[in-house]
Amino acid sequence: MRTRILCPIIALTMVLTLLVIAGCGNRMGGLRARLEANRLARSVPVQGPPVTVGRITAVDVENPWGNVIIDARPRNEESFISFKVQWERRLRWRAARQGYEFDPVGEYFTAEHTTTGELGTVTVRPTDLTVEGFRPPIDIVIYVPRADGVRVRNAGGKVTIIGATGVIDVESGTPEREGGDIEIRTDGPIHEPITAWSSHGDVKMVVSKDSSGTIDLIAPRGRVTFDGRYGITEHSRPARGRWTGVWNDGMNPITLRSEDGDVLIMVVDHPTMYSLKPW
Repeated sequence: MRTRILCPIIALTMVLTLLVIAGCGNRMGGLRARLEANRLARSVPVQGPPVTVGRITAVDVENPWGNVIIDARPRNEESFISFKVQWERRLRWRAARQGYEFDPVGEYFTAEHTTTGELGTVTVRPTDLTVEGFRPPIDIVIYVPRADGVRVRNAGGKVTIIGATGVIDVESGTPEREGGDIEIRTDGPIHEPITAWSSHGDVKMVVSKDSSGTIDLIAPRGRVTFDGRYGITEHSRPARGRWTGVWNDGMNPITLRSEDGDVLIMVVDHPTMYSLKPW
């Protein structure tokens, strides 16, 4: 008798369990679709030929207000550029309260990939799109398989460059808006000129032991540190707010300067995986 009662209960429980699992699967599938749609809505389409693994590519980006991240690693099979308005919730609330239109996924940037056949350049520029005459701070992230040269101009935010090689030129800060922290990490050997300047923020670079350069670190109001645990360092001249020297007989200039922050070069194994802790 007990067995006859338990069998229908067990069968009913199994049916309910299957229905719950199916419902969860449908909800998860719908959630993934919504997340992917949101990701694409906040992306910047790259005009021109595709940027793929193996192609020599430089990156040139300007962001008048916000963070800039460039991730140049082979795991990025193609280029993808995303952005996010920093004050989205606040702007949504103000727009609803004051009756104007705010588009968090508007065309705030344009991107174009031009190529000469051997060398391509991804150029990212801000548009004149504003919210009621005001352009909010916007963070932008650029994924490319490789970056053989980088140029960044920004203000009011950080600059993070991961995996890039070649000539690197970064300026953070304008007369209207302060600069932010600059962080450069790359596993590839550095044998090209590197310049990074911030009006207000730390400037840090983590490189591999196969790199070299004639180094000039400048921080009038902060600390300067060259942690060259690998290789040979010659003609070093430490001074208050400045450190110069020649590392591994390099002739390429590496100049890092912060007008109001600290400056650091650190040599480690696997720099792109290294996490810099705040000083």
